[in-house]
Amino acid sequence: MTLKLELINIDKTLQNSDMDSLIEKMLESIGSIDSELRDKLIYNTFGKLILEDFLTVKQMQHIIDVCYKNLFFDIGQKASDSVFTRSFSALVIALIIEKDREKRFLSDDIILKLINGSIEYLNLEKDIRGYVEEKGWAHSIAHGADLLSETIRHPLFNTKLSSKCLETIKHCLFKESTRDTPYVDDEEERIIFAVEALMEKGITSNEIGSWIVELSNELNETLENEGYSLNFFRKRSNVVNFLRGFYFRLLYKNSSLKLRENIVTELQQWHEKLYNLN
Repeated sequence: MTLKLELINIDKTLQNSDMDSLIEKMLESIGSIDSELRDKLIYNTFGKLILEDFLTVKQMQHIIDVCYKNLFFDIGQKASDSVFTRSFSALVIALIIEKDREKRFLSDDIILKLINGSIEYLNLEKDIRGYVEEKGWAHSIAHGADLLSETIRHPLFNTKLSSKCLETIKHCLFKESTRDTPYVDDEEERIIFAVEALMEKGITSNEIGSWIVELSNELNETLENEGYSLNFFRKRSNVVNFLRGFYFRLLYKNSSLKLRENIVTELQQWHEKLYNLN
């Protein structure tokens, strides 16, 4: 039986499955370019097995070991299929961290390694494609942001890392694009969740407000160095879309009025600069 067929019928065969063998086969194909196998079957099956308590601690530790190595597999490549391995490994790690928050089973050392690894991965990832024709979702930045959000929410997350996380998030918004457009597949929305997680951990609105000014200052530096270049417009689009999304998330929660006002100030500045250009 092929892995795809086995996973399609997983609900019927789960109780009789050789779980160790199934895990190995899924890990071997976690970065498959077959989007149905990778996204709909392998990832969803990992979600079921992890969140519904089908796996032993030893099995989840093994999955963590393999997926953590996968995070840095061919890291630095900009347009290769290795991005699928990294990106979907990040999602599976996020599932296990979510489960560990519910009922601790991973060692403190492993969790701390994953927290730092999630930051390192987002800093190092250079392939920022979203949807790839004929191969489906790569979505490395979105999936990496999901992983970062889960590690921030973990009880062992040290708030001393908050500034480092914000720097990493800023870096994601300014990454050099490997495609002809800025983020177009809701990457900014997923990044916002990581910022929200930091706020839930106690980072203040004033600190976030200062960081938003830093975003705007870095964008100004790009404008001063390059003028209204294509690279500038892509980065401006990333930053502005992120700020708009963040503003409406705060508005939806009816929170952080002063921070919302700060965001509006920065958005007005960038609107006026574009308006004056036209």
